Amino acid sequence: MRLIAYILLGLLTLLIQTQLFPFLIHQVWIPNLFLVWIVLIAAMHGRKTGLIMATIAGVIHDTIISNFFGLHIFPYLLVVYVVTVFRIHIYEEQWYISCITVAIATLLDSVIRIAILYAIHADIEIGTYMWHLVFPTIWVNGILAVFIHYLLWRMQEKEKYIW
Repeated sequence: MRLIAYILLGLLTLLIQTQLFPFLIHQVWIPNLFLVWIVLIAAMHGRKTGLIMATIAGVIHDTIISNFFGLHIFPYLLVVYVVTVFRIHIYEEQWYISCITVAIATLLDSVIRIAILYAIHADIEIGTYMWHLVFPTIWVNGILAVFIHYLLWRMQEKEKYIW
């Protein structure tokens, strides 16, 4: 049952990320809902589930939304690895832990992406990129993490108490 719920949530996330956010937010940045889901699921369910989700979301993000392959899948996988290394220490029932974890993961994801762009000699102004794209995304992803934390926590509680 949980697998079906996650598949449906993934499809809903894809719809929101590709259709709703660009329609509602007319800025350079948009929240990265894929990253929020990946980080919280990795923190709750461990490395294997997180890496599977990161691979699927990274491939979807790179093929449907991004302009070249690898710009999202590689950072997603590294972020999941880092989150799961510190998983025992970071994830508890408190929503603010999830908010802080997602904010730090968003910053790490952005730094990895900047390193990739720098490595391929992309024309990127790091200060402007951080100020206009990364910092607003950190705040919004952190806020989204509160709501997604509540949803995932409720799903996890129901799983524990089902006979």
